Amino acid sequence: MPQVFSNIKIGVFIAAVNFLIQGISFFVQNFIAKNLGHSEYGFFGLLQTDYSIFCSIADFGMSTLILAFFGYRATSGTLFKNVLQLRLICTMTTAVIMAIFAIVARHDHPIFYGELILTFGLLFQHAFFDWYFICGKFWKKLFLSKLLHSISYMTVMGFALLYLKVNKIEYIALAMVIAALPAFFFGVSQAINTSLLRFTRQTIHFVALMLKAGVPYAISGFATFAYIPVGLYVADRFASAEFLSAYNFGHKILILCSGIMVHFISSNLVNQHLSKDKNIHIKEILIFTAFIATCSIPLWLFPSQFLQLFFFAVNWTEDSLSCSAAILRILSFTLLFQAARTSMISGLLKNKAVWTYAIIVSSAGLCNVVACTSAGMLLPNSYIPLFALTGDAVISVFLLVHYLRRGALHW
Repeated sequence: MPQVFSNIKIGVFIAAVNFLIQGISFFVQNFIAKNLGHSEYGFFGLLQTDYSIFCSIADFGMSTLILAFFGYRATSGTLFKNVLQLRLICTMTTAVIMAIFAIVARHDHPIFYGELILTFGLLFQHAFFDWYFICGKFWKKLFLSKLLHSISYMTVMGFALLYLKVNKIEYIALAMVIAALPAFFFGVSQAINTSLLRFTRQTIHFVALMLKAGVPYAISGFATFAYIPVGLYVADRFASAEFLSAYNFGHKILILCSGIMVHFISSNLVNQHLSKDKNIHIKEILIFTAFIATCSIPLWLFPSQFLQLFFFAVNWTEDSLSCSAAILRILSFTLLFQAARTSMISGLLKNKAVWTYAIIVSSAGLCNVVACTSAGMLLPNSYIPLFALTGDAVISVFLLVHYLRRGALHW
């Protein structure tokens, strides 16, 4: 029992720290949106999504693997050296890939220079050393790192947005990179010494083994961007800048809400590990989905008020607010799909069916890309957010069929 309370305590702490960062980031988004204006803010959302995808590529599922395979052992000795070298290699390689992507795919796009600047953001991520603090249970250091980043982010972005009135995407991207430096160098001061930069044949062997083991985790991570975020890319390609921006406002709120759902999955996984019951119960799915549906009612009934509340600094027009509200109302149904599949996903992870999970998530994500892109090409723009829910519906059906075939779904 004490271990259970310890797990809950640690989970709540990590969630609270993450929400601190997310809350501050969302607050700053207000003034970014205000300074850029409605059209440019849509492009900025696209830039942030690009950056998130490359962060996922740089991680390549390593954070999960390191925590699962090594735990505290990853914070000292030769293993620590190898793990840190692995993270450095992945990050530097991904930064090069991101720079090439910017030159090839974004050379004539409004976010081109911002994309190039954020390649340095990959190298100096404030969260680069989170795995070290979590594996070593250095909770005070983790908190200090996040607090340092929060203070730095608020100070730098506040100075840039409120005092300098920065209204260019590339300058805002530069400010974000600068804001991450204090937390990054705090991690450097805690974890790095010159001996860690000496790469050996053992390092290459370790990196190869870890990357091979991380493939299903990486695929699962990449596939999540084939769901709701795909609407941003489709809107950028087939819709106006104003519609892209409207989609981005709704997308930001949904990302915030989806972050809460991730913690529900973790909590559900902990509870499943404590139980010997291997079945998934329909009654529990219905109860949890009803709970999330009740919590989501305000998003369906009062989307305009939610947008004005969360983006209080934005100068809304009647057209932009109504368009964003319609998109938010549609996208919010993703929370119901996420709720319905929470226990089923937890069941797969509990049973270490990672490849099954990766295949299901990827297949449904591919369906979403095809459906949403087709809607962008053939239908009015207003259908894009509706078809962006295709992946959520398909993955829920795939999971349901998977458990029905195994006879593991009961009332």
